[in-house]
Amino acid sequence: MILIATIKEIAKIAKVSSSTVSRVLSKDYSFNVSEETRRNILEIAKSLNYRQRPSKKQNELNIKKNWKIGLLIWCSEQFEFSDPFYMSIRQGIEKECTKQSVTIQRIYRWIDDTSPEIEFSDIDGLIVVGKVEISLDPKRLRPNFPIIFVDYRSSDEHDSVRFDISEAARKAMEHLLKLGYTEIGYIGGRSYIKTPDGIEFYQDERQKTYQMMLEERGLFKEESMFIGSWGAEEGYRLMKEAIEKSNLPRAFFVASDLMAIGALRALHESDIKIPEQVGITSIDGIDVSKYVNPPLTTVKVYTEEMGCTAVKLMIDRLTGRDYSLHANVATELMVRESCGKLV
Repeated sequence: MILIATIKEIAKIAKVSSSTVSRVLSKDYSFNVSEETRRNILEIAKSLNYRQRPSKKQNELNIKKNWKIGLLIWCSEQFEFSDPFYMSIRQGIEKECTKQSVTIQRIYRWIDDTSPEIEFSDIDGLIVVGKVEISLDPKRLRPNFPIIFVDYRSSDEHDSVRFDISEAARKAMEHLLKLGYTEIGYIGGRSYIKTPDGIEFYQDERQKTYQMMLEERGLFKEESMFIGSWGAEEGYRLMKEAIEKSNLPRAFFVASDLMAIGALRALHESDIKIPEQVGITSIDGIDVSKYVNPPLTTVKVYTEEMGCTAVKLMIDRLTGRDYSLHANVATELMVRESCGKLV
């Protein structure tokens, strides 16, 4: 059985009054006590497995069921509806909010280059979906205002929920390499972060992982990379571009399922058999990927769970947690018919 210390026992060991221990453990930084004494009390409390009992005010906070949060989405409503990845994240947020009796009070959208003006006074917290850096004026935010980022890590200060993009890319590439493919192309989009000062482009982790893994094996060819924008239309266009060049790679790692679906159409139109002539694998695991012809081998990202986790982190913050957490949601390789053993 684990014995839990009392304030009186900690005070006796630290050789201070019980009131001093109480105010230090309750994080009353207005209380005038030396840093050495404060540290000593905290260390003794930790070593004795001290657990602070919630006050009446804290108990009232913990049972509150009418939280109101804001939701900032990095794209327009039209774009969101066209991209199952972000739509699924939002559905996860909405489901968990319903489950937890949380109200989505306001929805903000970052359209084009315009950063939305967020009204913080009537919400208890903010969930940000997408790769966005927001401007936070300390004068407009109350202390410890919780902000949860989904699909992006803004800073150590704010919670985040992501998936390991590099690890997902590695799973897709390892699958192709294990099947025996040595000529592997890449189709992807240019990634960027929206900031108050404008858009900042960066090299996508999927592209970097693709290049690194092939360079390690002496197989990388820069002419086998096709980079454009995102979406099914771009996947189609970039695959058309690859087909028109000579020496079409025997397999492609495509950065997203939507781009892969566009690429499949381009291959079909050119009577190129999949996977007999070209194998395809991608990342996302959206529902439609298993219904295309042939069904798409992809690394599934549990996007709905990312949304649910964001709400859980928000509730955790609102009920007292005062340190940041950064959650990584697992991915899973879904092997289907779009790539097969090289013959």
